[in-house]
Amino acid sequence: MQKRRSIPSREKIIKTATDLFYRQGYHQTGINQIIEESGVAKATFYSNFKSKEELCIAYLRELDRMDTDAIKNMLNALHDPYERYMAIIKGVKEYIEETDFRGCAFGNIAVEITEPGHPIRKEVKLHEDRFRSILKDVVRDLKNSTPKYRRINVDEVADTYYLVLEGSIAASKNYNDTWPLERAVEAVEKLV
Repeated sequence: MQKRRSIPSREKIIKTATDLFYRQGYHQTGINQIIEESGVAKATFYSNFKSKEELCIAYLRELDRMDTDAIKNMLNALHDPYERYMAIIKGVKEYIEETDFRGCAFGNIAVEITEPGHPIRKEVKLHEDRFRSILKDVVRDLKNSTPKYRRINVDEVADTYYLVLEGSIAASKNYNDTWPLERAVEAVEKLV
């Protein structure tokens, strides 16, 4: 008989916060609820995190790691530069269709924490910057793949791609529908 792996307390707390922050929002989720639902003692919570803010930063860093890994794994499985270029927006569309989507977790937190210099907002920006960097790499690879794409302005196309994607994610949440992403796929195709 195999022993079950015991989940460390810190991991339990982050996993619980991931669910609650996404489902309820940051401000609507209290430390006591996180403690109760994660099944850890209050002292255990505070030995891992000094505050809800510190927990939120850990949550955002974990989400960033998972998102970045997922995107890189998806892109690494593809070899055609155009397929890689289109894979990001198509992947987001598929994800939204397959999940109980409540918007982008980073965007949701950014709406709740409005102070630009706040440590939580800084984590959101770091994630967005990392994502934009991946987009730029994909667009640069497309530009260098064939003479057909040599006139692409990498920064302009990547930034427009980012804006189209972010807007379509927000609109999909607002409409609770995927039609904005369907239009976004068409718009991204037309960028190149």
